[in-house]
Amino acid sequence: MTENTLGYFRKRYNYTGRILSGSFSGALQRNLSQAIVHLEALDRIGSPVIPYIAAWRPDGGHIWYEYAGSRLHALLGLKTAELADAFREHIITRCLYRLQKTPPAVDKIIRDRPQLDRMRGAMRRIAERGGAVEAVYKIDVNGSPVWLKDLARLEMHGQDRVVLSYGSLIDVTKEMQLEERLSEVQEELTFHKDNLELLVARRTRELHRAQLDVVSRLTQAAACRDGDTGAHIKRLSRYSAILGRSFGLSKKANWVLFHAVPMHDVGKLGIDDSILRKQGPLTRHEFEIIKTHCRVGADLLGGGSTLLEVARTIALTHHERWDGSGYPQGLTERQIPLASRIASICDVFDALTSERPYKKAWGFEDAVGEVERLGNIYFDPQLVKVFLKNLPEIKQVYLRAC
Repeated sequence: MTENTLGYFRKRYNYTGRILSGSFSGALQRNLSQAIVHLEALDRIGSPVIPYIAAWRPDGGHIWYEYAGSRLHALLGLKTAELADAFREHIITRCLYRLQKTPPAVDKIIRDRPQLDRMRGAMRRIAERGGAVEAVYKIDVNGSPVWLKDLARLEMHGQDRVVLSYGSLIDVTKEMQLEERLSEVQEELTFHKDNLELLVARRTRELHRAQLDVVSRLTQAAACRDGDTGAHIKRLSRYSAILGRSFGLSKKANWVLFHAVPMHDVGKLGIDDSILRKQGPLTRHEFEIIKTHCRVGADLLGGGSTLLEVARTIALTHHERWDGSGYPQGLTERQIPLASRIASICDVFDALTSERPYKKAWGFEDAVGEVERLGNIYFDPQLVKVFLKNLPEIKQVYLRAC
């Protein structure tokens, strides 16, 4: 480039770069000078875009500016020759702008000043390979933050060992302040959501404990009225849990079964002691009264939670029989809820092996034989097989009670 042309550029465009005044190829100087003319025209018409041309050596060294729009000068209050160092010193943070996000948002991996200083060379090489720069800078302008979105196209000039970055800076301060505020609000919402979930979980545990406490008291009261010390309902829970687990119930479902089964006879609270504790055999009328404990128990429990709903179902249907000869509804086979089919086997087995006012306890093998015999009559035959399959574990529960 001739001295006259260089002088014109220095005066007309405040040119303080290196390429037009250095020993670079004529092709590079012509391309650069044409780009400066075009960008200056863009800057003068008041475009919201702040244009610039930066340059650096691909093998290292500082970035310098070949051109910068007047608004960038005004923003930093500096000349073009000082812009590179000034801009670098004014940067607070840098982040990537991810348009592919839904909704579009700024990448949350923010690079602060120490990170920038360590990664500057690596980021420059990444930009060279990609042929473009797309980032958002937060810079300090007289103590106030300004966000500038940087979009740049890179040109590699191997002969001159120079990389040119034709860039545009757009003031996105309002958008980024909104982004930061939204991020703060989201964090606050997440915090409150997590606290609410913890509170709900705590309240749920407290409710479960309260329900179990009330139900335990009702169950113990019913057991005492029936002449039982509470050992029956403990064994019944363990027997039922063994069958439930082996049959394939989930851990949660088996937990519900374990705690619901003891409530099967809670309806006996509504039966008169003269009938409930009668030493001899019951009359037909007395037996009809005894049978009402199923509906009384269902009414007492009433549902309201999964535990109470399952307990209510068991209380109502644990005397139904596989062949339809049970009560109170005369249900058959799989019309009978699974929880009740399990409870029925375990209840009869424990009743057989327990001493009652009207009978002596059966031996373990005799009681097992009776359960096997009643398969497909009183009990679900598939569950009877599960019962027999788990006899070693069932016997351990039985022996602990003896």
